[in-house]
Amino acid sequence: MRFPLRLAVVFSLIPFFFGCWIPEKFEAKVMVNKDGSYTYVYDGVLTFALALAAASKGQLSSKDEANLKQEAEKMKKLPEFKKAEYLGKGRYKVFFEKSGKAGEAYYFLSREFKIFSILPQKEGRIIVSGVVPKKEELQQLKSIGATIDGILSVSIPSGAKILKHNASSEPFFFGIFGDYKWQIKSINADPFIDIQLNP
Repeated sequence: MRFPLRLAVVFSLIPFFFGCWIPEKFEAKVMVNKDGSYTYVYDGVLTFALALAAASKGQLSSKDEANLKQEAEKMKKLPEFKKAEYLGKGRYKVFFEKSGKAGEAYYFLSREFKIFSILPQKEGRIIVSGVVPKKEELQQLKSIGATIDGILSVSIPSGAKILKHNASSEPFFFGIFGDYKWQIKSINADPFIDIQLNP
């Protein structure tokens, strides 16, 4: 049985809705500035789950692969995608960079399917966190051969205070050097950091 989804139609919606994406091998970084603005960078592999699921069942045709490859060119036309290369089976090697203004919330890749989120709060606080999917969703990811292995790092400006975090490593030498980092081996790693910019 052929893959039932018309991939060309689905991918034509990419500029307006990002959904069903899996972060596999990656380095992601959030750089927070004193004024509350920030830069988010994702350098690594993003995988379109529906295509990977079809490939895992032998239902991804050569035509599907050709359509998926064409979407890398469409991605590169979006301002945030600095690089995009199709690797096969729904996997893309991308370099994504987004700058956010003070007070502007951001969800990577979308509010509907957020992998990481940057959420400004009242009184100069910013919370950076990751998604925690349901147990059945994790089982589905495993069943299609998705492998999540990445690093998230968050840098904060001098003078900012950390109210709470669960990072696996912290800046050293009195917090002067390095970032807060998370080794993410699964999508339920649940990274979290609450930053007070004006302590």
